Amino acid sequence: MAGTLEQFIRFGTDASGLERTFRLLQALAQTLLFFLPARALLFRLLTDWVWIWNAAADEDTAKLETATLAALGDLRARFALGRRFFRVFRFLESFSAAWALLPVAREGGGVLTWLEISARSFNGMYLLLETLHFPEALGIGGVSVWGAERARVLHVEGQRFWFFALVCGVMVGVGRVVELWGQERGQEQGGVQDGEKKEKDLEEVRKKRREVMRRTLRRLVADVLDLAVPGAVVGWVPVSPGVVGVMMLGSTWLTAAEVWERCGREIDAGKST
Repeated sequence: MAGTLEQFIRFGTDASGLERTFRLLQALAQTLLFFLPARALLFRLLTDWVWIWNAAADEDTAKLETATLAALGDLRARFALGRRFFRVFRFLESFSAAWALLPVAREGGGVLTWLEISARSFNGMYLLLETLHFPEALGIGGVSVWGAERARVLHVEGQRFWFFALVCGVMVGVGRVVELWGQERGQEQGGVQDGEKKEKDLEEVRKKRREVMRRTLRRLVADVLDLAVPGAVVGWVPVSPGVVGVMMLGSTWLTAAEVWERCGREIDAGKST
């Protein structure tokens, strides 16, 4: 097994790991900025700290709160922009994955395969539009490729494609969970009827299937939580920015765990060769 420090180094130098880290910080900044209970707790801690160390007046505390909100807004925007550098060409990865699944679908891959192709394709369109919008997101004064109105359309339509990708991903996740559950039930019944099978082999199969089930459920929950992010932009999910921040925290933690585990597997694979 990979050591924690070794795994952290791999995670911290991995492009996906860094992107997830920035997203977690972005979500935290958004939660503190817009989610009222979190903001109230932050201001309470700041107020206590100021009074303990500086014995500041009320107007100084108010200035500190204003400055804190401005800083959180800037941090949120900078973390969001920083993440986009890691995703400039990710649309190629999504389109390539969708293309690779086409032969499987044509040979009778089933509805779930076509849904997965749709999810990859929609995600590719989202990332492509995000890349096209990237020059505008840089915010360079006097430089505009598309103009304000077209840039806004690119952003909103990109979020719409992301929403479609997540919906397809959720349907794929539900279908996979049902399939795995059915296989588990079938194996239990088969184990009772077929007593000559070795219990050790059956247990190994169950262990692998449960691990796949755990990862599938984790991805499913992350996709459901992420629906709030593009849904709020296009107006299909009526939630506040604070709630979006909280849901981003949850989905980012879950997807970061995927990257963390992958880094651990890569380290273990390198040691075994």
